[in-house]
Amino acid sequence: MVPTVVCSKAKEGNVQIFSITDHNSCDNLESFEKACESVLVPGIEVTSLEEVHVLGYFPTVESVKSFYGVFKKHLPKVRFDSEALGYQLLVNERDEFVAFEEDYLLVASNLGLSELIDLIMKFGGIAVYAHIDRQFGVLYQLGIFPQNDGVKLAEVRTKEGWKTALKAGYVPLTNSDAHRPDEIGCRFTRFDLNGASRRELLELLANPTRDRVLTIWD
Repeated sequence: MVPTVVCSKAKEGNVQIFSITDHNSCDNLESFEKACESVLVPGIEVTSLEEVHVLGYFPTVESVKSFYGVFKKHLPKVRFDSEALGYQLLVNERDEFVAFEEDYLLVASNLGLSELIDLIMKFGGIAVYAHIDRQFGVLYQLGIFPQNDGVKLAEVRTKEGWKTALKAGYVPLTNSDAHRPDEIGCRFTRFDLNGASRRELLELLANPTRDRVLTIWD
């Protein structure tokens, strides 16, 4: 999932706007932004104390890095066996290895879910409940959607999840949630925009409406 591979797959699949949302990290974002022709929305996928995954979409790489500077202080420092669990690589826009993250990233922060959402919004981000219909989604972890949390969007992977999100009053997104190159574009969301613009997309995500955010089941 290095920049040139992801960018070429996105272009091949006619994905006009996409986001990189690494787990508890944003250190590769600049490389993807430099490498890709498609519009990149800077993002991150973070984990709450309850082990709920939340997506954060931000207006700039700088804003997500500012968020991460605070969020990272709430992550436990866990060393791990890279040979057993895989190397957490940092690369440049030419896919060249430049460093690796020594602290394990697949851990929960010590921020409660509401605190985490508030922090994303404080730095100008848009919070989205990630993959609500599978492990580490809000429903899987808590069994309910929290009330009055300011979240308007829920990422779904199945039609059943789509129905659940709609019933609860959320606007669904059907992202690919790709962890391998061949998954890029396997699911997608269609947005009613004047053009492929990061600014216009984020404005829509801040105040989404069902007629302008269309999933693969609409």
